[in-house]
Amino acid sequence: MYTISKNSQIVLSLLKAHNIKHIVINPGTTNMPIIRGVQNDPFFTCYSVVDERSAMYFAIGLYLELGVPIATTCTSAQATRNYIPGLTEAFYKHIPILAITTSKHPKYTGQEYLQGPDQTSLPVDAVKKTFALPYVANHIDELHCVRVANEAILELTHRTSGPVQLNIHMIDSEASMYTYPKLPEVRVIKRYMVWDEWDVLFEKENKKIMIVIGEHRPFSKKQIESLTSFVETHNAFIYVNHLSNYHGRYAVSANLALSCMDNKEFISDYKPDILITIGGQTGDYPIFGKLSDGGERSFEHWRISESGSIVDTYDKLTKVFECPFEVFFNRLKGDTPVQHTYFEEWEKMTQNVSIPEDLSFSNAYLAQQLHKSIPENSYLNLAILNSLRNWSFFAFDSSITCYSNVAAFGIDGCMSVLLGQSVASDTLSFMVIGDLSFFYDMNSLGIRHLKNNIRILLINNNCGAEFKLYSHPAYQFGKEGDPFIAAVGHNSDAKGWIEANNFKYLSAKNKDEFLKNKDEFLQDSDRSIVFEVFTTPEDESMALKMIIDSNRRATLRSKIRDKIQPLIGERGVQLLKKIVK
Repeated sequence: MYTISKNSQIVLSLLKAHNIKHIVINPGTTNMPIIRGVQNDPFFTCYSVVDERSAMYFAIGLYLELGVPIATTCTSAQATRNYIPGLTEAFYKHIPILAITTSKHPKYTGQEYLQGPDQTSLPVDAVKKTFALPYVANHIDELHCVRVANEAILELTHRTSGPVQLNIHMIDSEASMYTYPKLPEVRVIKRYMVWDEWDVLFEKENKKIMIVIGEHRPFSKKQIESLTSFVETHNAFIYVNHLSNYHGRYAVSANLALSCMDNKEFISDYKPDILITIGGQTGDYPIFGKLSDGGERSFEHWRISESGSIVDTYDKLTKVFECPFEVFFNRLKGDTPVQHTYFEEWEKMTQNVSIPEDLSFSNAYLAQQLHKSIPENSYLNLAILNSLRNWSFFAFDSSITCYSNVAAFGIDGCMSVLLGQSVASDTLSFMVIGDLSFFYDMNSLGIRHLKNNIRILLINNNCGAEFKLYSHPAYQFGKEGDPFIAAVGHNSDAKGWIEANNFKYLSAKNKDEFLKNKDEFLQDSDRSIVFEVFTTPEDESMALKMIIDSNRRATLRSKIRDKIQPLIGERGVQLLKKIVK
């Protein structure tokens, strides 16, 4: 029987999955769930050593003879400290020893609880890295444990081998409870280097592959060719948004379509068999919501990263390829082109969305009016959340390069990034930014290196409009959310500060004023321009709701019916319904 402790179950299962068989055991109570799990499992070869100092050196000797990673386990209190001399030797000898330490629940750390010192305060040259598994109280904790335990084991031999600490938080009451007849099946994450043999055969014909490109600088010809050649020979497509800066074949921008689709339909009709991710953050809430739903093992996630970091964004990571992505795609491209039914499904889905013409005066309305008019080869920087969301609904010319501060996803510094970019180029550099973010970063307008190629579209709704949207959790608070959540009333207009910094100032409080000034905003000028547009949070919320409601999947089906009905008549529509059922 195995322990009821979930984090211990995960570690035991992954030791087996990663083929770590040899374990040196120090006696104790806190680590009993680990000891009990390995001593009666024929997979493991166990060695009992009473002295923790000796145990670590003993493990080094095992490695020198066997040449495979060795695990050790000790109890809490002074036991971990006694590992330090041997871990230091292993660190400088580059020996992969997984030191499985155990500690009381964090509640007791530093509280003069019996045997409760901080177990993870090891010297920097004792282990390559320390990992700590939380106590598992819910499914989120469990997912966290799966990722961290995999990462700790992979770190043993990543690039330069060496010792790693994996600390497990335990609850005393669970140390005596062993009722599980078998270990759970735990998702295994593998890392592949360029020189490794890759066991990545596509198990069945026509496997559906989604490639998601996150934030990325413009692609080189070599990179585009590698992606295209891979997709040509697999039933794949490339999911992009503006921050991907990818415009090659088989690219699909489906942010709006996914915003209007429920998770159930995505899982049944559009989810991939394999998800491959490259680049940084997507900044794309709709695709995150769809890919992170649907169960732990509903598809595989393969990540391509030159750092080889274990980034399990969607809780489905199974493989990490530590190499440039063009190496990956060139290595796994097929020999002959295939039919692209998966790409065609996604492309068809995006063709059925549209934006209402009568949007309220809002960020979305501004995007609707400007997206086709931004000059070719411009830069466009979108401040996070409301601006990024609304402008993601509209297509730009492929020559426009887009950026946003989505890596850390903070309100600050959006404008400073755009200004830095504008100084290093003569290209027109556009910014779409809300009032809170603008005033947060307003000092940057005084940077003395600025030129006349800056175009800032400032949407001033006198608050954080994000928190007033009908879809936001704070919407339920109404006016109560104004003073502190939405920060209403911190500013009026930016005219004085803008003109004090020698920018040309334009403003609009309605559609007519906006349309009157928009052409001047887009053109060359002897000074940089800030165009301040005053909207209301109510109009911002209404515009978003109009866009989403008009593209709900039920509405899309109605649009399809309206197109088909004139061709086949009402009787034909009814017959089709019966066939579909």
